[in-house]
Amino acid sequence: MKRTRFPGAWLAVPALLLMTFAAAPEKPDREAAGKLMRDGNFKEAYDGLSSLALDPADEPTAAGSDLTQAVECLRRLNRLDEFDAFVEKVIAAHKDNGLLLFSAAVLYHDYAVHQGAIVAGSFVRGPHRGGTAKYVNSAERDRIRALQLMVQAMGAAKAEKLGGRFYLTLANILLGNRGYGDAWRLQYLSDLDKLPDYVEGYYYDGGRGIGAPVNAEGTPVYYHVPESWKAAQNDGERWRWALQMAAEIAPAMTAQAEMTFADFLRSQFGTETLAEYGWFFGRGFSDGDKKDESGTYALHTLGEDETIARLAAGIRRFKLPDEFNYILIYKRVAGENAGNWTAQALDKLADLFENRRQYEKSADYWRRSIALGDPVGNKQKRLDQIEGNWGQFEPVGTQPAGPVGATVEFRFRNGRKVSFEAQEINVRKLLDDVKAYLKDPPKQLDWNEVNIADIGSRLVRENQSEYLLKRVASWELELTPREGHFDRRITVATPLQRAGAYLVSAKMEGGNTSYVVIWVADTAIVRKPMDKQIYCFIADAVTGRPISEANVEFFGWRQEWSTTRLRARPIRSFTPPTPPSSPMPTAR
Repeated sequence: MKRTRFPGAWLAVPALLLMTFAAAPEKPDREAAGKLMRDGNFKEAYDGLSSLALDPADEPTAAGSDLTQAVECLRRLNRLDEFDAFVEKVIAAHKDNGLLLFSAAVLYHDYAVHQGAIVAGSFVRGPHRGGTAKYVNSAERDRIRALQLMVQAMGAAKAEKLGGRFYLTLANILLGNRGYGDAWRLQYLSDLDKLPDYVEGYYYDGGRGIGAPVNAEGTPVYYHVPESWKAAQNDGERWRWALQMAAEIAPAMTAQAEMTFADFLRSQFGTETLAEYGWFFGRGFSDGDKKDESGTYALHTLGEDETIARLAAGIRRFKLPDEFNYILIYKRVAGENAGNWTAQALDKLADLFENRRQYEKSADYWRRSIALGDPVGNKQKRLDQIEGNWGQFEPVGTQPAGPVGATVEFRFRNGRKVSFEAQEINVRKLLDDVKAYLKDPPKQLDWNEVNIADIGSRLVRENQSEYLLKRVASWELELTPREGHFDRRITVATPLQRAGAYLVSAKMEGGNTSYVVIWVADTAIVRKPMDKQIYCFIADAVTGRPISEANVEFFGWRQEWSTTRLRARPIRSFTPPTPPSSPMPTAR
């Protein structure tokens, strides 16, 4: 039988096999990748999510989420050095997807680790081992890259599609590293045409506050809303434009945009900028007889259209234009039905008027805020601090024994009567317990056990009543509070004349209880370091005369690091030599 050849038929089989094996792989399952991620299988999850994100045909509304989750997997896998290359590949695949560009910008600004190293001429993001690398930070470079992507997103999508959240985020990126301490940077217009170089050293977020920037005339620098993004003269105007756009695109975000603006203005021009000068904020330490209604630091005299702030040119009292008056903005939000933002505005008003020592206004705003909700009672506590009967001892040093009796400063508000009580502290037992604790070296030294100066805290907070002896005095005092919930400070004379340590309490009628430890001494030890020894002079605490035949006991200890534990090794008691010319007797 003659065999017929069919070349075409023989070729058909391999062609069919080729078509079978060359079929496109199955598209990764987003839901399955999400489950892998939730289960902690980050390698497998990244493989699926990265494939989705790198696919130009990925769902436009889901691509940003795919990118973000894939980057999170990289972080969990400690593969931070792959961040830049991966994110830029995804950006190239979706250069016209405004929502994905938005997500990428957030990753660069808020999520990326800004530290890294230059290795073989290339930037490696994240921690790096090895002594030859140059450590740098990419904070400003990442900020500019994020702004480039945000501008690219605005060109790729309409404002309505990007949404109000996009413009609030744009404002946040513009303000990045330009808060209170570095707000002067907003006067510059960031160049978005090129990326800045990496900065040597580690990233530092913010600088020391030098005060809000001022013009040549010494007046504050204000940023107005430009007509458009391109019309902005500096980053401050870009920032104002972004906040304005957020409110226009999403009216529901108007309150948030206004609160963001008001918080910034308060950080620049609020009385809180005087916080380093704490005595400016005293609640009125004087007796209130002297009234200064015109002084620069008379915070309680400020009108709602003016402030006292620390500017770059110094501390100034000045009026705020309505557009930049954060109090007016807070009041506007507080008067709206803006949910949580309304409550926050009321809290801000209550807090700032309290800082201005305008306590009645502050109390009114706390009451309004409490009416909206106070689940844990913190607002009520702030209100009680203003309107309740309150008293507190001022710090006091050691005082000499004698017939006059020790005195202590007491600060109070609102209350009209206070009851005092004094209990003697067993100093001998306290010292003996400290020595016993150190003589048996602990595995780890507890500083609270040897901190004699903090005995008051131990008696009150830790209830170490074993160191308290009998009550030695009790007395009452009628008070005359100042108006407007202002503080008054008075000097309280105590009957404590004998040497010792005393826990003194003050119970305000209808108010709180305050405590202080008063040390009364009949002797004093003056120590002077000398060559290989210490000179000690024992004297009468009142007259300063030397005390003859004084018996002085010395006890010391030091810490020694051990390979097994930290030891507190006591030093034996010793008797120092007495210089021949010294009036002090030899210690025994």
